[in-house]
Amino acid sequence: MKARVVLAGLALGIAPVSGAAAQQDFPQTLYWGSGLIDIPVAWASPLSGDFSLNYAAKRFRADPGMTNVTFSDRMNSQFTLSAAALGRLEGGVAFYSSNPEYGFFLRGVLVTEEDLNMRGGALRWFPAVAVGVRNLGKYSHVDRFGMGYEILPPNGQDPDSRHVADSLHQGFDTAPTLYAVATKSMVFSQFHGMGLSLTVGGGNGLFSDDGGLGAAYAKNATGGFFYGAMADFPVTPDFRVNVMAENNAWDFNLGAVAVYRGLRAGFYVTELGAGSSEPSSAGLSPERFYNYRKIAFTLGWQSNVMALVHGDFLQKRAERLAHERDQLRADITERQQRVASLQSELDRYEAQNLLELEQRRAAVETQLREEKETLRRLEDRLKRLEQQRGVPPPAKP
Repeated sequence: MKARVVLAGLALGIAPVSGAAAQQDFPQTLYWGSGLIDIPVAWASPLSGDFSLNYAAKRFRADPGMTNVTFSDRMNSQFTLSAAALGRLEGGVAFYSSNPEYGFFLRGVLVTEEDLNMRGGALRWFPAVAVGVRNLGKYSHVDRFGMGYEILPPNGQDPDSRHVADSLHQGFDTAPTLYAVATKSMVFSQFHGMGLSLTVGGGNGLFSDDGGLGAAYAKNATGGFFYGAMADFPVTPDFRVNVMAENNAWDFNLGAVAVYRGLRAGFYVTELGAGSSEPSSAGLSPERFYNYRKIAFTLGWQSNVMALVHGDFLQKRAERLAHERDQLRADITERQQRVASLQSELDRYEAQNLLELEQRRAAVETQLREEKETLRRLEDRLKRLEQQRGVPPPAKP
């Protein structure tokens, strides 16, 4: 019911939102740092030194055909390390398998929502904007699942192991993948701080390169355009749940992430538009990997380098700031009491001065009346004396 009210309010433009706290935190994607399920967002952690470790696994109906992190015959998995700096940058590395193949990623936020909120007016309704790169490195024949290479053992001609693109992925060229993305976040204070974010963007490579497989790679490709939404539900101050839906330029994905004090766990259903699984095809064919529904999960941990290096540095800093805050509040209270005392004393002095002036005025008025009465009596006496002597009274001035 609340969701309907929120959507109706947004449609009518009357749902109150908190602009000052509009930017949300975002979980880790399956493969490439923070975002929704697979797509990126225009966001970076606001605290320098924040980092995330993330393990993601997606279940296929047949052996993906290469050594992976879990060594499972049906799980394709990746391990990701990312870090943030300056409130605008996020970068890291993704390991596709235990061979290992790897690719770097980087995102820079050009305009944050805080920038727009500070300017006020209509700009506060504009989204944050970021640009980024994925799969930066030498492994260019990688598909959207991180698959594409097999490792060949040493032989007489070459004493070292070699990474070679398999026959299915030789047509892919996804290194590097460039993209641009915009994200608008809103926090609804009247719904206990529930958040909603909307994201749109586009890119090449991993978002648009199908390796020449066409519909066998993805039946619902958009040509590189992706979009998605996330609802954020703060259950307690330490526990929150994110629910996400997206189109990653290939198909629709749906998932949820639970976060507790930096620990994350996510569960997803991907390629919803592709239908259910079919019997596995023999050999290295697209049907083994693409165009059927899959499930995936992630496990992750987020922390801060400064907190780890300095132990309880952040806690001590918070305690020191709390002590300074309490001291300032005590000083302010004392000053307020002193100001009230001085104001009361001043009011008393003003009241005393007014009373003294009133008393002096009354005394002068009494003296004036007495002087006037004495003058009248003297004039009457003079008049009577002049009459007795027969002298006409002097003319009054």
